[in-house]
Amino acid sequence: MSRIPTAQRVLKSALTLAMVASMLPATHAQTSNQVLQPIQPRAGFNTVPFRPAHPSNSNSGAFRNAGTSAPRAVTPATPAAYQAALLSRQQVGQTATAASAGTKAAKLQGNIDLKNCTVSFIDDIMLPAQESGVISSLNVKEGDAIKAGTVVGKIDDDLFQQILQQAKLRYELASDAAEDSLAIEAAEKKYKVAAIEARKTSDLADKGSKSESDRLMAIYTMEIAALERDKSIREQQKAGLEKRLEESRYLEAEKHIEGHVLQSEFDASVIKIMKKPQEYVQKGEAVMRIARMDRLWVQGAVDITDLNPEEVRGKRVTVTVERARNETATFDGVITNVGLERQGLTRYMVKAEVQNRPIDGHWELQPLSSAIMRIHLDEPGK
Repeated sequence: MSRIPTAQRVLKSALTLAMVASMLPATHAQTSNQVLQPIQPRAGFNTVPFRPAHPSNSNSGAFRNAGTSAPRAVTPATPAAYQAALLSRQQVGQTATAASAGTKAAKLQGNIDLKNCTVSFIDDIMLPAQESGVISSLNVKEGDAIKAGTVVGKIDDDLFQQILQQAKLRYELASDAAEDSLAIEAAEKKYKVAAIEARKTSDLADKGSKSESDRLMAIYTMEIAALERDKSIREQQKAGLEKRLEESRYLEAEKHIEGHVLQSEFDASVIKIMKKPQEYVQKGEAVMRIARMDRLWVQGAVDITDLNPEEVRGKRVTVTVERARNETATFDGVITNVGLERQGLTRYMVKAEVQNRPIDGHWELQPLSSAIMRIHLDEPGK
């Protein structure tokens, strides 16, 4: 009776060991799939990402951590798959770059409007007095248009007129002296006569008809004539230098006379007159303000995120300003000044040179006006 329970116990133990042995491989595979995760390569190491020897049969293509339902990204199982993933990311980046370039090209093909632009003078100067004195006359009034070289006023120059006349006379006298060659010609002939006499006296002295003292006297006379000839030449050279000196004095007097004349160097309009006739002015003091009106600056600000400075230089612009009774006027121009001034941290300034036009004696575009400037990005200026 004791042997039967013992056999049963042995048989039961053997069956238990067989069941454990049959379950062990599956349990090991499941444990591997749950515990062993892909190892990410460290920076600086050229390694191939880890892949498990027995990938899961999950249809989602992702491992799930034990006790959680969130999927984990699977590292490509082969180098080919890994390279394909990299290529996909590069293609996405290239697509984004191409889209950005396309947006920029679209901007360059259209127009951009700059609001709150200001109009200002290109040439605006205070016309100064070149010489001190009393203003004898003014030939213009405020608002008049003047041409380049037009005499707009004059400072009293009576004293300098007298100085000019004296300088002119001295220059003429010096010119005559420098051109007078009679003294040189006379000295040259006197020398030739003395030279002939010296040769004759020397020949006679050799024959005994003249003494040695006569020979020496004739030679001295010839040498004195040569010195007088050289002196005449030097005197004429000195007269030439005197002529140049008097010429510079004469030109200086003329310059002083010209400095008493007020005139514009360019086509302009008289903006304001500061001095009146019979008032005294110092040299360099402003007499009137003049400015060019036929061409004006129109200045605006461009956002640095919209356009680069080199993309707007030389572009054609259309400037629009408001007039009375809801009217508007447009003017054409070209951007010639870009990026020399910044307005804050995000914008740079551009200036367009715009052609103005007169209407019934008045200029239509006025400085300090507010305007809208449209930049034609696809059209170069003329």
